Amino acid sequence: MRLRHALAAVGIAALPAVAAAQTIDRSNGEAGAPILQLTTAPRAAALGGALTAAGGVTSIFANPAGAITVRHLEVQLGGQTLFEGSKAGSMALGIRARSVALALGIRYLDLGSVDEVVCNGCGGSGTPTGQQLSANEQTFALAGAVQLGHASVGAAVNCVRARVSERLAVGASLQYVGGDVDVGGFGAPLPRTVRAGAELRPLGPSHERLHLLFAADYAAVRGAPGRVGGGVEVGLADPATQLLVVARLGLASRAGGDFETRPVTLGVGLKFRQVALDYAYAGSELLGSQHRLGLTFADR
Repeated sequence: MRLRHALAAVGIAALPAVAAAQTIDRSNGEAGAPILQLTTAPRAAALGGALTAAGGVTSIFANPAGAITVRHLEVQLGGQTLFEGSKAGSMALGIRARSVALALGIRYLDLGSVDEVVCNGCGGSGTPTGQQLSANEQTFALAGAVQLGHASVGAAVNCVRARVSERLAVGASLQYVGGDVDVGGFGAPLPRTVRAGAELRPLGPSHERLHLLFAADYAAVRGAPGRVGGGVEVGLADPATQLLVVARLGLASRAGGDFETRPVTLGVGLKFRQVALDYAYAGSELLGSQHRLGLTFADR
């Protein structure tokens, strides 16, 4: 795919032109702020986007109440390729003291640059100006959570995460409640999203060598059809070295958000003591193969 074609295709969603803004479907939340709909966390991407009931600091991107799953300190860096010269990524930092946790999440979307060309009567290829056009977005999120028995409540509208047992966790959240997002003088509705999810560990945490987890998520952006995604995570652990190796397989009933990602996702993970390295693969109709990498440090 040529860069200017890809930039133009994604730029229509991120930075609408005048004509597009005039015809935007204001009831469809997927029309605005595409950066808020990206799944940059590799583990969640490999599990079909399941993140609402997940543990770890990256869960704040789907449910701020997940910040309470941080034990003491946790830091995560994640990134992915989109197409030539463009990339997306995230950073999350969480700390916890007793029953209170705070987390900061940052996401970025860099669509790269193209040469500016002035149309000569719109009958030819145009004249380069020597300047470049670029597009990028960043978002910042500050989440707070409080442990209330087996449940935790986060600093967002109607978000909750509950550990039903040592084997089952459930979560729900309502995100991006507000009016329009203004980009370049043109307004588009925020992608107000309702989420619900669950994670099941049928073997429980006491099994020393075999790791098994099932995850599922439902997400509905206002004005758009809902999406169901989930996956399975299987791994082997060595108690002596504290090494854990996992493989992940995910499926999404309606791929979207990440520029029409194909429904099947794959991933692997390697955890050694306090450090974890995760990789996820997903295909896209528009962007081709997408590769996500994430590095996590957790002080437990």
